[in-house]
Amino acid sequence: MAAPLRKPSPRFDSETVDDIRAFLTDFSLEVTRPKLTDLEAIRDSAGAGIRVYVSAIPTRPSAELIEQSAMVRKVGLEPIPHIAVRNYTSRDELSGIIGRLASEAGVRHVLVISGDRGDSSGPFTASLEIIESGILQQHGITNVSIAGHPDGHPVVANDVMYRALLAKIEAAEQSGLTADIVTQFAFDANGITRWVMKMRDLGIEAPIRIGLAGPTNLTTLLKYAQRCGVKASIGGITKHAGLVKNLFGVSAPDSIVRVLAGENAAGSLGSVAVHYFSFGGVAATSKWAAHAAQGRFTLEGDGFTVEP
Repeated sequence: MAAPLRKPSPRFDSETVDDIRAFLTDFSLEVTRPKLTDLEAIRDSAGAGIRVYVSAIPTRPSAELIEQSAMVRKVGLEPIPHIAVRNYTSRDELSGIIGRLASEAGVRHVLVISGDRGDSSGPFTASLEIIESGILQQHGITNVSIAGHPDGHPVVANDVMYRALLAKIEAAEQSGLTADIVTQFAFDANGITRWVMKMRDLGIEAPIRIGLAGPTNLTTLLKYAQRCGVKASIGGITKHAGLVKNLFGVSAPDSIVRVLAGENAAGSLGSVAVHYFSFGGVAATSKWAAHAAQGRFTLEGDGFTVEP
């Protein structure tokens, strides 16, 4: 059973607002098969230069990932495509895709993952192999993101995951890549805090982008949580995520953000930022994220209410 959500510290409201704004300033977004209007909505609400992570779908051709990344770049945002290594049939195929991402979309930063499939289409089975292969550096990639799992991995033991994270960070640093960690979304602020502190105790000082589900309804949250192996229940989500009392009228991560912002202000987490999953729609997520980062919210209970 998850530990109870820590109550926000009894700080002055102005300090709490500043803590939340500071924590949310450098947020990123994750999108799946975005449309041009989705990306324009991100730019219009959050501004140019926002990091946009573009999901890789095993059933879709790699050319689609390149096109979407190029579209992200074209509207003035920073594309960070997912590279699911088990999807590629050969080293040449992977090298070709990375080369096109770099030349056609100006990609310099990728998120490397093994991928959802159980078997591999080619010679690569783990993201560490790509980091060590030299392919990324060959095409001018300078930054690599690595996946983290605060709730634990659905099929891999925690100690194995910790060793793998350490190995990937070390391999990236030794090969001249700048590494950070992007986590799966989670609903327990205390659990997230413990996991981040565990990373720091292990000697991992790399920046961590903490995955949170953007505003959406409970049914959608449960569906994605089940698909992604995230611990969740209706009771757990309503307890930890809370309900936004405004125009959005859906579940949002304000209570989680408020706790994490307090931990961040206390210096407990190291270098962290927020990474939003746009399950409820890209436009709604980017608007909520931008308004929260701008301080356009009212503190309420253990969370806050974002202005329309």
